[in-house]
Amino acid sequence: MDRALRNALHNHVIIAMVFVGLILQCIDVTALTYIWRTGTVLVSTRAFCFTWAIIHDIGFVGIVNLMAWASIERHILIFHQKWVGTKTKRLFLHYLPLVICMMCPGVFYITMLFIVPCSVTMDFTKVHCGYYACLSVNPSVALYNTIVNYLIAPFIIVIFSVALIIRVLASKCRARQRIQWRNYSKMAIPLLSISFLYIVLYCPPIFLTTAYLAGLPQNIATSYYSDSNYFGYCAITFTPIMCALSLPELRTKLKICFPCCRRCRAAVGPQSLMMTRTKAGPAAGLTAGRTADPTAGPAAAIATIALKLP
Repeated sequence: MDRALRNALHNHVIIAMVFVGLILQCIDVTALTYIWRTGTVLVSTRAFCFTWAIIHDIGFVGIVNLMAWASIERHILIFHQKWVGTKTKRLFLHYLPLVICMMCPGVFYITMLFIVPCSVTMDFTKVHCGYYACLSVNPSVALYNTIVNYLIAPFIIVIFSVALIIRVLASKCRARQRIQWRNYSKMAIPLLSISFLYIVLYCPPIFLTTAYLAGLPQNIATSYYSDSNYFGYCAITFTPIMCALSLPELRTKLKICFPCCRRCRAAVGPQSLMMTRTKAGPAAGLTAGRTADPTAGPAAAIATIALKLP
């Protein structure tokens, strides 16, 4: 990636999401594929099960938290750029929230799975070795985990993404901000495309969980709910693709790397022009006088004939 793209503030949260998603794809997806194929975990040890559960929980919740913060931060970067105009402001309003988005779920899950005693026995034939059952033993902890780590962030993504669309379209309608509209679109389109991906793939099971907590019978949409819990992996997989399609700089590089994506343009070559010369002499002068531009006036025609006479 170009250095200018890496240094742009609006790309930092997307880079963090892609990096965390890469870790999930390499470890979590590999372990899930292995246990679905063989019926046992990849490495039957307590350390591996703990690491697998921690990476899954922190990674998924962290990515959703980063997406929620990106939905909020994009309003600041587009409409309130002065808030991140200095190094101190960038530290507290840009870099520190990125750390908090990953640190909060890390502290919570490490405390609940490692520090707090858990009486659940490990089962090497279950996903995450049954570690996730430690969170459901205590009802208050399970409710806190569901509301704080899984419900708040999706609602923030939906609300602030819709608000961003409305504000950007309102700014486009203003005659004085036509030039700024291009800058707004460059920062808004990548985020909105990724937000749409998470709203479609990640949010439905979260909203269904909320409905179950509100009193919806558990037998409604049971098969869809069990399958939709894995839609989040699709959102993580397609995030780099959406970034590449929404950034014009990356699209240009893709066209360079893949010549088949280039558009065929008609070649423009030199063309020969035919020029005719008139014979010199009084006749040529009279001819020139007769063929003079009529819009030049009679004075110009008389002056031309006078110069040709001996």
